[in-house]
Amino acid sequence: MKKLLITVNGKRYEVDVEVVQDDDAIQAQPPFRPPVRTMDSYVTPVTTPLPPKSKPSAAEKKTLASPINGVVLEIPVKEAQAVKENDVLFVLEAMKMKTNISSPQTGKIKSIKVKVGDTIEAGQALLMFE
Repeated sequence: MKKLLITVNGKRYEVDVEVVQDDDAIQAQPPFRPPVRTMDSYVTPVTTPLPPKSKPSAAEKKTLASPINGVVLEIPVKEAQAVKENDVLFVLEAMKMKTNISSPQTGKIKSIKVKVGDTIEAGQALLMFE
């Protein structure tokens, strides 16, 4: 039993209350949460070295292939023009975004294999270097 003081409409009453369940006595327990597993617990690391990169062949050095599918929007260079590494050679549109294709090397353009408006595939030759 607990004695409580209650005020009703400005009048104070002292009452005895029988406690059936005491909220203060119940200990709050955190909700159950299963243990979290990280990817490290699922994957066993493997330390296999990657094979060494092979040097590109002479033919691969002379050809620039498209890294993506798209449509040729601009070709700001011409045949027989000298270019430096990282010069923009093509502007492609892929998924409504413009992508610059830059020169991987310094050299001279031998021939351009595509024209503005062409739809190209990834891996397709765009130009040849001398």
